[in-house]
Amino acid sequence: MEQKNNSDHVLNTVRSIVYHLNDVNWVKMTQKMMALPINNVKLLDDITNIIFDRALKRQNYTHIYAQMCARLINDSKFNNLIATNTEITFQKVLLKKCHDVFYSNYQEELNKLKDTMKNVNMVPKKCLSGVLNNFLFDFQKRSICNCRFIGELFKNGAFPEKYILKCIGDLGKEKNDNNYELQMHCLCIILQSVGLILSKTSYDLNKKINKLVSSMENHRMSSTLKCLIKKLKIMNSKGWMDEEPVKFAGTNYNAYRDLPPHMQMVYRVRSKKIMSDWAYDESHDHRLNVVNNYKIEVRSNIPPKL
Repeated sequence: MEQKNNSDHVLNTVRSIVYHLNDVNWVKMTQKMMALPINNVKLLDDITNIIFDRALKRQNYTHIYAQMCARLINDSKFNNLIATNTEITFQKVLLKKCHDVFYSNYQEELNKLKDTMKNVNMVPKKCLSGVLNNFLFDFQKRSICNCRFIGELFKNGAFPEKYILKCIGDLGKEKNDNNYELQMHCLCIILQSVGLILSKTSYDLNKKINKLVSSMENHRMSSTLKCLIKKLKIMNSKGWMDEEPVKFAGTNYNAYRDLPPHMQMVYRVRSKKIMSDWAYDESHDHRLNVVNNYKIEVRSNIPPKL
């Protein structure tokens, strides 16, 4: 019971730290975090969850959370807290969470939502549309903020180069699905953060930027994404100046309901298409079941061969 109370006290302190983190107090708050008594794996995982989730929700302060995480990773006392398991470190736990969000499958999560909605008694058109709008907004926002966080971690030496190159390579692969624009935007966000560092290595950034520029002619994409690609091209040609990222529609808002009407329309159109696809799939399954049941009834009425 005493250990549980101590853990609750530590977690409450962590929440207070990360909820009030800003450009002025982050050094002091990081030192306060380093002084916390953390002595088990579960507590370390819970603390990392709080930091990670808050970093993705406060997208305008992502760089501050990345700086704090880099300090925690480089602090030998904080980074080797678990005496019984020296292989568990704050960095490994944090990278695992970044990995899980980065490789989260849009279609799988959408299918899970679909299965959940089938088991819920609700008005389909009105309620399902709202759930879908929120799902689309949250998935897009979380993916973009995670990529921005990954880029900031790399800039602060807390994200290994081989992993950032793998992320860039995976995002650069062609995918013929409805999530292509989000994928390209995530790639641009990472390149905008890490371009200056990678330009000093043997990595061929020109090839990656030229491919993005050529994709503007081969794919229908929003003016926001086109603007970001053009900006990346300029930054690459000028030695990767540190500029403010171009914002993706919705990333400066915490929830779908806060979006202006013209931004909400983007998600409503997308959700209506998903709803129509679901209706088609369900009607197809229903017809298939009818046909199969009919075949079974016909077979059962066939007289046995003599």
